Amino acid sequence: MKRFRWTIRDSDDEACERLSREINVSLPIARALCNRGICDFDQAKAFFRPDPAVIPSPFLFRDMQCAVERVMKALEQGEHILLYGDYDVDGTTGTALLMLFLRSQGAEVSYYINDRFAEGYGLSDAGVGCAVERGAGLVITVDCGIRAVKEVEAFNVQGIDVIVCDHHEPGTLPAASAILNPKVPGCSYPFRELCGCGVAFKLVQALIEQMGRDAAEWEQYLDLVAVATLADMVALKEENRIYMHQGLQRLKAAPRMSIQELISCMGARLESLSAGVIAFGIAPRINAAGRMQNAATAVEWLMSDSRDECRKHAEELDRLNGERREIDAGILKLAEGMVNGYFASYCSSLVLYHEDWHLGVLGIVASRLQEKYYLPTVVLGGSDGLIKGSVRSVGGLNVMEVLQECSGLLEKFGGHEAAAGVTLKPENLQRFRKRFDALSAERLSYEQRQKEVIIDTQLQLDEVSPKFINVLSQFAPFGFGNPEPVFLSRGLRISGYPRLLKGRHVKFSVKTGSGRIFDVIGFSREDIYRALERGSKQVFSMVYTLEENEWNGRKTIQMKLKDMAVEESQ
Repeated sequence: MKRFRWTIRDSDDEACERLSREINVSLPIARALCNRGICDFDQAKAFFRPDPAVIPSPFLFRDMQCAVERVMKALEQGEHILLYGDYDVDGTTGTALLMLFLRSQGAEVSYYINDRFAEGYGLSDAGVGCAVERGAGLVITVDCGIRAVKEVEAFNVQGIDVIVCDHHEPGTLPAASAILNPKVPGCSYPFRELCGCGVAFKLVQALIEQMGRDAAEWEQYLDLVAVATLADMVALKEENRIYMHQGLQRLKAAPRMSIQELISCMGARLESLSAGVIAFGIAPRINAAGRMQNAATAVEWLMSDSRDECRKHAEELDRLNGERREIDAGILKLAEGMVNGYFASYCSSLVLYHEDWHLGVLGIVASRLQEKYYLPTVVLGGSDGLIKGSVRSVGGLNVMEVLQECSGLLEKFGGHEAAAGVTLKPENLQRFRKRFDALSAERLSYEQRQKEVIIDTQLQLDEVSPKFINVLSQFAPFGFGNPEPVFLSRGLRISGYPRLLKGRHVKFSVKTGSGRIFDVIGFSREDIYRALERGSKQVFSMVYTLEENEWNGRKTIQMKLKDMAVEESQ
């Protein structure tokens, strides 16, 4: 029944108790806050009441003044500006944001986004040629370009200036007119975790400030920044938390026509819009454009100013996402069939290949296989005589270090410690599979082979009150860098009998020592249903998050189960 390794976070008892008194919250809430680096009154105030007034000045970016002057010159002289965006949510929303702003200033502006399959990530020769063909005098990259030394030089040779707006880790810097990236050497901007759309937004913010305009002009774009921030999995803290908080408010209060139409296509309601709806509903549909066809569909959807156009593009995004889901479900089923053979060999990784697998969904499939089997996973498909695909790692294994040691067998690779992309020749596949597995076996300890669930603190369920839930709800929006607080409760007994929902999810109730009853939902935990279906008098420990449900006007507290174990000593 117990599936994960449980780790309770260490916290400073004295600091937690002090915070509990200072802001008048229970000790478990204070521990969850301290685990997020929030240890005093001022930090708690900033966390619970995100204030746009404290957003740092965009002119703290190393090259911001230069970038603003170059854009202003282009506006004044009527130069053609080409925006060069990436094909994911971050790149497309950032491109749309800059397009909308520059058009509002009367700019002659267009955009270019690579074809995922023909050109791949980053700047390309085809993109350079497009800028020349359109007569661009200035190119602004969005969510790409920080490592495009060769391509930026090609722009320079053509007499085209380049402003790089990116957030990825830099290497050798390109010879651009200006580089806006909080991670480059010499940049004094205090927050490093902006997404690419966030960096583009800072350029807009600086331009509006330079023009002497009101902050309301840049606040209208916070909804786009919020969508990109959540989708790109940058840390939801400090400045990003402000953007998420303010952006969600704007999405609910005054949603763009494009968002309204997509929400309608999804069968959702605007009033229920949340970080979860963005992460699991809106973002996948935006990404589907670049994965299945052309990311321009997403940009056009965001820029449409007529209801009919918004509806048409929203329906296309919804259709593409449905097609994407069918394809990745088919690949996942076939891949899971392959895995059985690997387990027979006691493998330490999964490297799966099929010539016909759709390259646009391999990252999704790799993530799902890694989640299910908790092994370093590589999923590959064929492309123009080569093999390409996606890599997903497990905690404690830096996959970029592993790929570096496999570099002699690879044509190209890139990414970060948890996820990467690879290209190799077919004749090197078997040697790569063996080498990748040997390195994974060598570097993964026994403990690292079992997925870990991080627990904020132990909690007596009898401590859960309406005030507790109210404070807990204010931890949202949740996402990378700000997960839902996870609790551990002991000494629980099952009340009644469990139910199996949709053949996969378990629902039951638990009773505390004082007799309080709490509903529990465990997604994709059929194993727990099987263990409990005949009833049980055993005492359990449970790891879970808490949420408030409302049904027919009645509010109840529900535990979202992560893991469960029988307590040995009765």
